[in-house]
Amino acid sequence: MLDVQIELTAKHRVDGDWEETTHSYQGKCVQKVGAWYLTYKEQVEGAGEVSTTLKLTEQSITLVRQGGVSTRQQFEKGASTHSSYQSPYGPFAMETHTNKLRIRYEQEMPTHIELAYQLWMNEQYAGEHELSILVRK
Repeated sequence: MLDVQIELTAKHRVDGDWEETTHSYQGKCVQKVGAWYLTYKEQVEGAGEVSTTLKLTEQSITLVRQGGVSTRQQFEKGASTHSSYQSPYGPFAMETHTNKLRIRYEQEMPTHIELAYQLWMNEQYAGEHELSILVRK
């Protein structure tokens, strides 16, 4: 298990304008059978500390959050997936359509992850989202 620095840039567009935020986290990176796992803790407004795990495989990325909010989101390029999001305000049904999923490796370790997807919450369109994640030892 490696200690890593994770820089996550999130872009979100609902009504034409993009909003961008960047966060840095101390995390862990480990390879297990057929997948890489990135784990870190984040502070979520209104929910407190949340443990986040990204499972990276050749075909998909799974995002698992546990704590003040909980969810398990699956991203598969070109596919729509369904999941739920449990927040302090109650549960939400989520649908995600992944347009882009790219993982770059250096020395066999994931170093750059790119995701682009459309999101629906309780069947209401919640915009376009792009995530860029840089991982450094």
